[in-house]
Amino acid sequence: MNQATKMKKAVLTTTVATGIVLAAPTIADAALGDQTLRQGMSHSDVTQLQDELKSKGFFTYEKSTGYYGTITTDAVRKFQKANGLSADGIAGPKTIGALKGGSSSQKATSSSPSTSTNVSYSGILRVGSSGNQVKQLQSQLRSAGFLNKEPNGQFDNATKDAVTSFQRSKNLQVDGIAGPQTFAALNNTGGSKAPAPSNQTTKNTNSSPSATSSILRVGSRGAAVTELQSQLRSVGVFNQNPTGYYGNDTRDAVRKFQSANGLTADGIAGPKTFAKLGQGSTYKPNTEVKSETVSNNNNSGATVTNIVAEASKHIGTPYVWGGGTPSGFDCSGFIQYVFKQQGISVPRTAASQYSAGKSVSSLQVGDVVFFETYKAGPSHNGIYIGNNQFIHSGSSSGVTITSMDNSYWKPRYIGAKRF
Repeated sequence: MNQATKMKKAVLTTTVATGIVLAAPTIADAALGDQTLRQGMSHSDVTQLQDELKSKGFFTYEKSTGYYGTITTDAVRKFQKANGLSADGIAGPKTIGALKGGSSSQKATSSSPSTSTNVSYSGILRVGSSGNQVKQLQSQLRSAGFLNKEPNGQFDNATKDAVTSFQRSKNLQVDGIAGPQTFAALNNTGGSKAPAPSNQTTKNTNSSPSATSSILRVGSRGAAVTELQSQLRSVGVFNQNPTGYYGNDTRDAVRKFQSANGLTADGIAGPKTFAKLGQGSTYKPNTEVKSETVSNNNNSGATVTNIVAEASKHIGTPYVWGGGTPSGFDCSGFIQYVFKQQGISVPRTAASQYSAGKSVSSLQVGDVVFFETYKAGPSHNGIYIGNNQFIHSGSSSGVTITSMDNSYWKPRYIGAKRF
């Protein structure tokens, strides 16, 4: 706190003590940077800190509260990591200086950049982020053919889906969160477009889109989408008339089909999904079949499908220590919440969930996988979704999809349990 602020507060205290009424101190009297801010504090400086973090896409709570809780701590840590600072979650002089400095708050001069022009980004953008940087991101995604809407500066589910699709097309980690690698790839697209869906139906006897080379995703249109919807309807996962437009209902139907057939449940219809659809006559979503999607304890394929679909809905949700709601999850809170939505009760902590589940020797979709991290025994977990991948709430990533072969997680894997 500088000397001028100390004097102002001393004058205010003395004046009130003598009975003289003064106006309340202005926001300038409590300027951000006058003091180090940390968890547990309530102050107008915290409100300003949250506003700054929100403008850069790190503080994603619906409003600034003035209270420095776990959400603010996590936001500060993420900002610090993105700016090469010590990630201690405490807003001291260096952190606040970086927040206020030009390097951390640069804005591009154009609100609608093309993919042929590099755009300067800072921080990480995810669902809940807003502002000019989000608008720039949306403009680049739209120019590249992944976003089918006008940029509005709000990182919503449609933007997350577009980011996910773009990441997959560039072989990046698919988490729907726009960070440095995604930004760099966008700046290197050179105006290239997303694969365009075919508007021609195939001429084989099954009239199946599986023979096409196109990839269909949210925003795709045409006869190929109509045929896809017809096949999804024939296997019981798409309960409406085909429209020819690939919207959220079609994406959810594809996810259900993928999950029930041991595919990565990303909601994008590609060659593997089309190939499985070609065998769709053998698939019944609400009956027990001998596949990796049905557990040995008689969980139905529909339940496993719904577990994976529910978990996927929360990709991009921030990590919050002790969190167990869609506003923020820790690892075991995420597991408990997802299973609870399907009427399955599991304990709260990773260790107790490990003890409660049934050990398995062969992984199936819907199993809970456990890892030993900061202490002996199970201390982290996630939900296996097939293709050697699991979905979890990581302390540095929030809810995301990760490979079991990841160099960090593979040596820490200690087993799986089934509920």
